[in-house]
Amino acid sequence: MNFINSIDDLFHMLDRYAEGVEWNTFYIKRDKPAPFLKYNKLPDKCVVDFIREHNIKNACEFGCGEGRNAIYLAKNGVDTEAYDLSEIAIENAKRYARESQAERVTFKAENIFALDFMDQKFDLVIDSGIFHHLAPHRRLQYRDIVSSILAENGYFILLCFAAGEDGADEVDDYEFYRSKQTGTAFTEERLKEFWGEKLDVADIRKGESILDNQMWESEYLYVCVLKKGS
Repeated sequence: MNFINSIDDLFHMLDRYAEGVEWNTFYIKRDKPAPFLKYNKLPDKCVVDFIREHNIKNACEFGCGEGRNAIYLAKNGVDTEAYDLSEIAIENAKRYARESQAERVTFKAENIFALDFMDQKFDLVIDSGIFHHLAPHRRLQYRDIVSSILAENGYFILLCFAAGEDGADEVDDYEFYRSKQTGTAFTEERLKEFWGEKLDVADIRKGESILDNQMWESEYLYVCVLKKGS
């Protein structure tokens, strides 16, 4: 028999009502039309632009995939920790980091909800693919994690599916559980409402279709820059 005696018990029960992605299989098969698989060594344009304009000493990336953003940060003098659920993605990221001689990055295959950052603080946190795959109850927990590890005046860069584009459909939070979604898109208003509870919105814009030999960006995403006030 199963009993709910704690918030963790409740969250684990709700997890069963969300249809997760098997990320190791995703990275082994590589049969999905995901740009971050095709351009897996190119950082996001917003990350490149941000680093050019800000003096960042340390950073943390959640859902780092094969390390494209984290390696870019490390090669530009930023001490970086990067996490992903997929052991396959992390193995590839470590190999690419060695090949590019990016020494200031640590990759770990971890569930972010099981991590303990203690009193660790980061100037920059990046998410280029986790938030829009989280079930509503995990989004709330995730928002607390991001806010807690940001230093005062630290920044959070979030890329997520934009409503009305090809990434995913917008689904209300009740329907997410009924239809067993694997992802959902957001409107600008919803992003401001949700993240504005914890962070200041510095900028939200629709992505553009951009690709060169240094970076890429997609029009099906929102690019969000949020800041933790002092």
